[in-house]
Amino acid sequence: MSFMTKLLGKIRFGGKNNSILFYFTITISLILLMASCSKPAGLIGVVVQPEDSKLKVGYTDTVTVRTYSRGEDTVRTDKLSTSQLGSNMDPVFGHTTAGLFVQFRLEDVGHSFGGQSAQVDSLVLYLAYANYYADTNTSQTIHAYEMGERIYVDSIYYSNIDMPIGIIDFANFEYTPRPHDTLFINGDSIPSIQRIDLMANTELAEYLIKAPAEDMDDNEEFYDYFKGLYLVTSQVSEGGAIISYNVLSPFSKMTLYYHNEDADSLSFDYTITTDCATANKYFHDHSTGNISFRLQVVEGDTLLGRQNIYVQGLGGVSSIIKFPFIKEWNKLGIVALNEAKLILSGSEDDPLWRAPQQLSMAEIQDDGSYGFLVDQVEETDLYFGGDYKSSTNSYTFRITRYLQSLLDNPDKKDNGLYLITSGTSLYSNRFVFDGYQPSIDTARRIKLELLYTNLD
Repeated sequence: MSFMTKLLGKIRFGGKNNSILFYFTITISLILLMASCSKPAGLIGVVVQPEDSKLKVGYTDTVTVRTYSRGEDTVRTDKLSTSQLGSNMDPVFGHTTAGLFVQFRLEDVGHSFGGQSAQVDSLVLYLAYANYYADTNTSQTIHAYEMGERIYVDSIYYSNIDMPIGIIDFANFEYTPRPHDTLFINGDSIPSIQRIDLMANTELAEYLIKAPAEDMDDNEEFYDYFKGLYLVTSQVSEGGAIISYNVLSPFSKMTLYYHNEDADSLSFDYTITTDCATANKYFHDHSTGNISFRLQVVEGDTLLGRQNIYVQGLGGVSSIIKFPFIKEWNKLGIVALNEAKLILSGSEDDPLWRAPQQLSMAEIQDDGSYGFLVDQVEETDLYFGGDYKSSTNSYTFRITRYLQSLLDNPDKKDNGLYLITSGTSLYSNRFVFDGYQPSIDTARRIKLELLYTNLD
C-alpha cells in the first residue's frame, strides 16, 4: 500500500477541522506528486536518442581556393544612365580612357537661322556632371570630332566600338573638372555644368548654321546631315579622373549662338534625349600598370594570384575563383552545407580613391560567358552579399547553393566563378585584394568558411 493511501486511510473526515486537514493534505500530496515526475529539461530525450544518431556539425576555413585576374572582355555601353568621359593614370592598373559617341536632336524642327544674313557667334557644348572617379585636380584636354557614320538608338554597342571620325578637332579644350560646384539661376540651384567651346575650328558651326531647310524639317533627316560628335580626352601622365555626365539632363546640350540682320544674341539648341543614340568607348592600357599587375593580367602569370588579385570597372579587369577540391568532400558521405561564406580582403590599407560599392559574381559557362549564380538569383542581395564593408576593407559572398550543387552533382563541369564590379559598364572603380596565399598577412587571405553537417 502506498504512502498516500495509508495517510488518507488514517484521516477521518468528520468535523470542520478534519475537512480543513483533508484539503491541506490533498494539496501537499499533489505538489509532491508533480515534483517526483519531473526531470531536468536538458536530459529529456537523452535515453531515447542513441549516441550515434546525433547530427555531426563541423566548421572549416581551410578549403583550397585558387584565384587569378585577367583583362576583361568588352561590356555593353549603349543607353547607359550616365556617360563616361576622361582619362586617369592608376599606379597599379595603368592608363584608362573613356570616350563618348553622342547624337543630337533639333530643339525645334523647321527652324530657320535667317538665311544668308545668319552669322555664327559661337558653338558651345554643355554637359551636366553626375559623378566622378579619381583625381579631379588634374587638368584634362577634351577633343571633339564629327562622327563619320550614324549610330542608332535601337542598336547595341560595346566598349570596343570602332566608328569612323573626322580629322578636325573642334574643341582641343583644356579644363579642370568641377563636379562639386553648384550654380544658381534666379535663386534656384542647378547641377554643375561643364562648358566646352567648340570653336577651335569654326567649320562645324558654319556647317550647322547652313543646314538645308529639308534637313531642319525632320530629325531623321538631321541625323543623316549631322551624325554627332565623338568626345575623348588626351591621356594624362599622372592622376586624372573619369567623369560621369548626365547627358539626358535638360542642361546637357549643344548651343549655337548667332545673329542675323533682324536680331542679335540669338541661340538654337541641339538637345540630347532618349531618342538620341549614345555609346561609350573604353580603352585600358594595362601594360602601363605596376610590374606585379602587369605580369599577372597582361602576361598571364596566374600563379601571382597567390599574392594579389584585382577588379576594375569599365570592362577593365575581372578575377576567376575556383575551388579545385570541393568535390572531394563527397568522400565524407552525404554532406549538407549550412553556410558557405567567401571572404575577400583588401590588400591596400587605404584603397586608392574609392572602393567599388558592390561586386558581383557569375558562374563561368563552357563558352566563357557569364551565367547566373543560383545564390544571387534565389536569395536576397542582403543575404548573398557583395557590398563593400569599410570597417574591415573587405567583401563577403554567400555561395552555399552553388557549392552544394557541385556536391550533389559530382559529374557537373565546374569552370569556376567570375568576380567583377557591379555596373561595370558605368563605374570605373577598382580594387586590389590579398590573394589565396599572401606572403605578408596570411590572416587576410581569400578564404572560404564552411559550416556543414555530415548526414552519414
